[in-house]
Amino acid sequence: MGFETFEGPLSLIHSYFLYSAILALKLLILLPLSNIVCNPMKLQRANISNLKNLTPFWLVAGLYVTTHPDKTTALMLIRVYVLARFVSALSYVSKLPRIATESAFFVSFAITCFMGFTVVYTYRQAI
Repeated sequence: MGFETFEGPLSLIHSYFLYSAILALKLLILLPLSNIVCNPMKLQRANISNLKNLTPFWLVAGLYVTTHPDKTTALMLIRVYVLARFVSALSYVSKLPRIATESAFFVSFAITCFMGFTVVYTYRQAI
């Protein structure tokens, strides 16, 4: 078994796994940093924020990839979500403009909601 390029939903699932692992590693990296930085309470708040936002994303995005969305759209949504969560985490350890922090939150929230509504709409016949 080599490193073949998969087409279709399988490659989207692989991308979901990759970006989910990146988000999990970011969460894990923030834990030991709280012992090093001057203000560990900020990193603790960042971890709590990540846990509150990543948990629904992991569930909803995992379901979303089963709806056979357009691969380009789905990858863009997942990548933008990851970027928004990195901006959000960065805002806890550095001084970013408030608009950047709030935008990162609302973008990640909107993406999770969009994916959730897509899942509900796609599987609405199951009601």
